[in-house]
Amino acid sequence: MDNKQIAIKLIYDNLGLEFEMNTFQDRLILQKTIYLVQTLGVNLGYHYSWYLKGPYSTSLASDGFTIRDELNTGSDELKSWKLDDTISSKLESVRNWCDEGDKELLAKKLELYASVHFLVDKKQMDQNDVDQLVSTLHEYGKNFQTSEVEEAVKELLQHGAIN
Repeated sequence: MDNKQIAIKLIYDNLGLEFEMNTFQDRLILQKTIYLVQTLGVNLGYHYSWYLKGPYSTSLASDGFTIRDELNTGSDELKSWKLDDTISSKLESVRNWCDEGDKELLAKKLELYASVHFLVDKKQMDQNDVDQLVSTLHEYGKNFQTSEVEEAVKELLQHGAIN
């Protein structure tokens, strides 16, 4: 694994997430988790564009499968690595967002937060115009309710992911 891939696995461990790539949901969780981690200042160098389920990085998907394959070989390469305290503290917000006990709910929440952030950051939509955000999300086939978008905006603002 390269340093970026090692960092992803360490981030997952820090967040208390099991690294899996078996299902679409697993891959969605990877995409949105790393997207949100980057919004909080942990730059891993992944670039995102809009796809069916919000922000998506082709290179991250590829790295995810490499990590899975390396973990399946039983590699102990990770034992000598750890995240520094600065990165660990930046992960606190995402750790709180990942406290869903159900993988389906976690995937939905992360998709919502990442999608709202992407629309505000890249499409330069006003985070205070929740109706416009909801409408745009609906145009992209996302059936998030106004209350869910309001909660996402509140959380993203509270944790400094948007200004």
